[in-house]
Amino acid sequence: MMYHRHVKYAVLLLLLVGCGSSDAGDPLDGGAGDGGSSDARAGDDGALADAALRDDDRDGLDDARELALARDYLPFLALSPTDGCKVGGLLARVRPHPMSARCVLITYVHLFDKDCGIGGHDGDNEAFGVTVDPALPAPQGIRAVKAISHQGTLCERQSSCGDVGGLTACQTLMKGAVAWPALWSSRNKHGGYVNRTSSCTTFATCIDTCEDNTTAQAREIVNVGEPAQHLVSNLSTQGFITAANGWTSAGLMNYDPWGGQDFGGAGKVSEDLVDPAFVTPGCP
Repeated sequence: MMYHRHVKYAVLLLLLVGCGSSDAGDPLDGGAGDGGSSDARAGDDGALADAALRDDDRDGLDDARELALARDYLPFLALSPTDGCKVGGLLARVRPHPMSARCVLITYVHLFDKDCGIGGHDGDNEAFGVTVDPALPAPQGIRAVKAISHQGTLCERQSSCGDVGGLTACQTLMKGAVAWPALWSSRNKHGGYVNRTSSCTTFATCIDTCEDNTTAQAREIVNVGEPAQHLVSNLSTQGFITAANGWTSAGLMNYDPWGGQDFGGAGKVSEDLVDPAFVTPGCP
């Protein structure tokens, strides 16, 4: 009897040691402390996947962690205080950086209910890319930003900044007592610029005007997933583009960001999300 009791104690001790030896994980993997889902899912090989990882878009990152990164490392959005059509929000595609796996590449698409500048129309989409180093707190972890205003038109202008890839330092605006890399949206037309004083000027653009704002524009952010594994297919039933949120353009309701359709009178959001033009430099 004593022999069997000792065996049982030894087995129990081994189990406890095994349970206590799990690795906290990489900051990108949605491990301990990253707010990952507790849902267990089967991997492609039939083995049980990490119970802390919810990766429905199959890019190797925890989906909840992706949304947290998109929120935490969003540059200061400077929407003109006199903009006449401010209703909008952000889509985000978050994935491991193709040139630096320890960092993350986020492609944001800034959507607006209306473009109310010259030649105005329902819907507006302006994209920008951000390299994020999650090992550094925000805003230091914002390593590079690239915007392309009015992409695909005669008014297109590209601007980029950062501390990697030979880029010039980003212009900043203050959030509290901290300087944040900023992205300006031109008044009423919403073209994106990361260097207001040199790129967003009347003579450098198609009469775009950018203005500082003392408060960063608050925006809802939707994690849309990956081209082969979508996390959302209807921005109205998902709760983003709705009348309750101030959207008025009927043609934008029930929009599928991966569906390949124009966003009202603007471009195709699905093309923005996969456009290599928004790939910013990787981390050194």
